[in-house]
Amino acid sequence: MSRQTTAAGRRDPLAGGLRKLPVQERSRAMVAQVLETAAELVENLGYEAVVGSPTLLLEKSGVSRGSFYAFFESPERVLEELCYRQIQASTEGLERVLRARPGRHWTEIVDILIGYYTDEHRTPLIRELWVRQNLTGRMRALDEICIDEWAGHLLREFRRHAPLFAELEQAHVSVALHAIERLFQFAFTSDEDGDPLIIDQAAFMLTQFFAAHANT
Repeated sequence: MSRQTTAAGRRDPLAGGLRKLPVQERSRAMVAQVLETAAELVENLGYEAVVGSPTLLLEKSGVSRGSFYAFFESPERVLEELCYRQIQASTEGLERVLRARPGRHWTEIVDILIGYYTDEHRTPLIRELWVRQNLTGRMRALDEICIDEWAGHLLREFRRHAPLFAELEQAHVSVALHAIERLFQFAFTSDEDGDPLIIDQAAFMLTQFFAAHANT
């Protein structure tokens, strides 16, 4: 079930920034146009330029004021929807690459995670919203939920290498992910490709961290 609605049909407060889900094709196309335009503006002009000027987003997207406010309360909510969809896409992408790994050695998990974080952070939208910490409180809360979900996926992968990692817990993996999040913010703060030294050290630290939990 999507986080947009709860089981009782109510809108999940930690879902994206839409007032309501677009049902008609025309409405879906309009919402997609607003989101695409917002992403371009964030990448080219920055977060503050988009949040600070509702008129800019309306003019560039070509959407009427009435249509816009039927689905979004503000430009900030548009960016929340962008974050929400990015989190969904990132989670699905990580699941795919984890499922596709050969599974011969647990260090593959570290390699996949470092490679995935590197590719993600080379995306301008990720750098503007996550690296520069332009996330609303709602999106920070959703990001925390995402990290816990990722930790669960990774824990299952480590457990495939039994009897290793018998004592590894989801909380341990979550701590490692939070550490990597901060290191990658550091690596990409002033380098759009990522500082290779910091990325290499992140991989080293992550490998050492999980090796200490490998019960060898």
